[in-house]
Amino acid sequence: MTRIILRCALLLFFCIPAARAQWIELYWADPALRWRTLQTEHFEIHFADPSRDEARRVAGIAERVYARTTRLLDWEPRRRTQIVLFNSGDFSNGFASPVPYNFSGIFLSPPDQGELLQDREWLELVISHEFFHIVHLDKASGAPLDLRNVLGRLLFAFPNALEPSWIIEGLAVLNESDAPHRYGRLGNTFFEGQMRAEAARGLRSLREVNAGGRGFPLNRDYLYGSYFFLYLQERYGAGAVRAFIDDYSWNIVPFKIDSTAQRVTGKGMDALWADYQDWLRGRFARQQRDWVQGRELRRAFSITAPALSATGIRWYVEADGYTRPRLIRQAPDSPPRVVREVERDSRLSDARPDSVLVAELDICRNHNLLYQLRRVDAKGRARDVTRCARDRFAASLDDGRIASVRVGEGSAEVVLLDPGGDARTLYRASPGDSISGLAAKGRRIVITRLRAAQWAVVDISDGNERVLVSDEAVKHSPRFGEAAGEIFFVADYERTYDIWSWREGRSSLSRWTRTPYGVREISAPVGGEILLTTLEADGAVLRLLSVPGEPLEESTPASPKEAVAAVEQAPQGEERPYSALRTLRPTSWLPLIQIGDGAVAVGALTLGQDALELHQYVLAPMVELTQGELLGQAQYLYDGRHGLMVNRTLTVRASEPGPSRTEIKAYSIREDAQWVSLWRDLHVNRRLYWGLGAALEREDLHDLALGNVRTQDERVVGLLAGIDSRRQQPLSEGPSQGHELRLFYETSRGLGGAYDGNVYRADWRGHVSLGTSVLALRWNEAYGQTTAEPFELGGSKSDEYILLPVLNERDFALRGYTTGTPELMGHRARVATVEWRTPLRDIDRHLVVPPLGINRISLNLFTDIGAAWEHGAAPDYHRGIGAELMSEPRLGYVFGLQARLGIARGLDQAGSTKIYLRVGRSF
Repeated sequence: MTRIILRCALLLFFCIPAARAQWIELYWADPALRWRTLQTEHFEIHFADPSRDEARRVAGIAERVYARTTRLLDWEPRRRTQIVLFNSGDFSNGFASPVPYNFSGIFLSPPDQGELLQDREWLELVISHEFFHIVHLDKASGAPLDLRNVLGRLLFAFPNALEPSWIIEGLAVLNESDAPHRYGRLGNTFFEGQMRAEAARGLRSLREVNAGGRGFPLNRDYLYGSYFFLYLQERYGAGAVRAFIDDYSWNIVPFKIDSTAQRVTGKGMDALWADYQDWLRGRFARQQRDWVQGRELRRAFSITAPALSATGIRWYVEADGYTRPRLIRQAPDSPPRVVREVERDSRLSDARPDSVLVAELDICRNHNLLYQLRRVDAKGRARDVTRCARDRFAASLDDGRIASVRVGEGSAEVVLLDPGGDARTLYRASPGDSISGLAAKGRRIVITRLRAAQWAVVDISDGNERVLVSDEAVKHSPRFGEAAGEIFFVADYERTYDIWSWREGRSSLSRWTRTPYGVREISAPVGGEILLTTLEADGAVLRLLSVPGEPLEESTPASPKEAVAAVEQAPQGEERPYSALRTLRPTSWLPLIQIGDGAVAVGALTLGQDALELHQYVLAPMVELTQGELLGQAQYLYDGRHGLMVNRTLTVRASEPGPSRTEIKAYSIREDAQWVSLWRDLHVNRRLYWGLGAALEREDLHDLALGNVRTQDERVVGLLAGIDSRRQQPLSEGPSQGHELRLFYETSRGLGGAYDGNVYRADWRGHVSLGTSVLALRWNEAYGQTTAEPFELGGSKSDEYILLPVLNERDFALRGYTTGTPELMGHRARVATVEWRTPLRDIDRHLVVPPLGINRISLNLFTDIGAAWEHGAAPDYHRGIGAELMSEPRLGYVFGLQARLGIARGLDQAGSTKIYLRVGRSF
């Protein structure tokens, strides 16, 4: 049981920080940078040296948000909140956690699309959202607070952290929002369009939303959660939301959502959700109108970045959710053709018949996820135009130069790239500005921009600003029209995103679409047609609009005006070099006890990390009281590359009943230690690593009757390397594409252990997408000298949840056989596996009472074949076949895992039928 607790603690602790990209493992804080800390009254803000100005702006906003949020929730954190500023991602996001202390991470890059486009500056929006999480999750009263006062910041001492995600996110979105001022997502047109689409499609049940799952809408926690609390506020009064939070904050028994709803509203959650759905239907009832949104061309899980060449060739990016997105080219009157695979969130521009310019994300310098420009031709060949330069929007001028929007340190600029690669800054935005689009034609360049709650179309052709249109309507995706001086763009006049245009010399704006839920992206007009994507309930739709001869309506815009950005007054604060020691100390402890076969061990578990997540550790010392043995576990990880693990356990080998308790006659002490250090070269679609390490496995058998100790001591040092191109997509059954190859050289020579030989091992895993299914392959080849430890085959173990490669592995799974069978042991080993994994059903249901749920159920059919033999002998292959039912059970809304229930049959000698239950995939 102690080992289970330790493993759960490790899994929970290292999964708590949300500073991972949703589709790639990455550590965002580069230790090579010079990190600093700005301390204010209520915050410690950590930043890399180039982000000093942004840190001071964050300090001013955070202190202002602190006063508002703590007053709203009537709760103040006891210690300063840690905020880390990241300039390492070309996307807009943030995260927050109350354990091991209150900390938050903010990516400085402002949004340029989607539900985050609104009238509030990005830093104020994200700090309002994330700091509400901090105060809300930190708040507790009664027994949970008493528990925290004794044991520290254990997860179970934070009742609000154990609520469903839709409650946690919904409350934060409600707090960030001020609809009359178009602040936050509840004042956001894109967000409203999503809920209109949901109401038209059919609303999600409470059990579906509780479960999360893979289905649409992908942001259901934010969408359904925020409107639920808006409903609660409107139906039960302004104090209902606060009452809901206060009531749940004293729950020592977790997951009691239903009882909280009963006490606040007099209704259980199921009845309350039914009323909420009626409220949504009334609020978002579909209007019957003559929609003008173009002819539907294609539906898919995702369709983005539509572009048209001058000859009418369509380019766009399409994804099915199971494999990497694909760049599509479609000639007129021809079927779509896949050009090549690209990355999520790729942007297209400068579409030509034979090529297109692609802004695509890649990992740069191992810690950054940044945009770069590539020219991709019709045959799928790619040529880098820029590398890691943060070019997120681009457009070509007639003279061959490229105009590009780059965002760094939270501020945006437009640069001009010469054909030779030289770049010069044409225009620099003010602090706090957001640029949401760029267009170029001839020698003219326009952008869409937010400044101080005003969205504008701005001509910057000569580097100076000329505001063409400026008002509170959100604007993005500017495109030059075919008529001289006409600029098309997407704007949310009348609270729906549609296509509008502005023309030089006209006093009005022209409207060209009328959509039920909204336009997402558009191409430039070509031959009187616009390629566009629209917001839908399930996936995305690509449409082709034949631009009418006359606009649907004319609207007189507000007089263009230049908004002046407010100057943020930074509070007084002390700046100093960053020190990991200030946040590394333990903040909690958990008592451990282990009793069995006469042995009694007691100890404690503690863990910690620094604010940058560079240092992470777990300590679990224990003392066995009857024999006086020091036991326990310790793990340390630095930057995801250097790891050290030490483990010392006691196992009773013989015992007999005594007069008062069971008496131990023999026991063994097992000591395991492992150190691995890696160096890396990371890219999104190919990760290389190489390194070295050492491992120790020692077992001392204590025979108390004879008074002697027998020792088996294994020691190895090794070199390792690998390449990993595996990719997992939102709907896929685990990794669905790519491969991984691990190479090991290990030696025990001269180390004084029980063995004295070399071992060589290659472990390859491959994944091939077959529609919604995955063909998973593995080949493990091992060679050891006769003086090395032999290999063993058998069992059905899963890969350990560990971030670093494991040394000294000598036993490999071969389902349908028992580990330790003599004919499956030797100094040569080979195992091959073929698995066919397919989803059976996405159940995605989670009850309120009891708080149990399940997401996906999948089937895995497999065959294993393996042999272990000695040098000079022929391999005797043993085959196994079987099936596994893989499921994703959930406990208490936030704890999910993958379990597999399998039956395997060994077809050869020593084989038998095995039934087993394991956590995780086989590999």
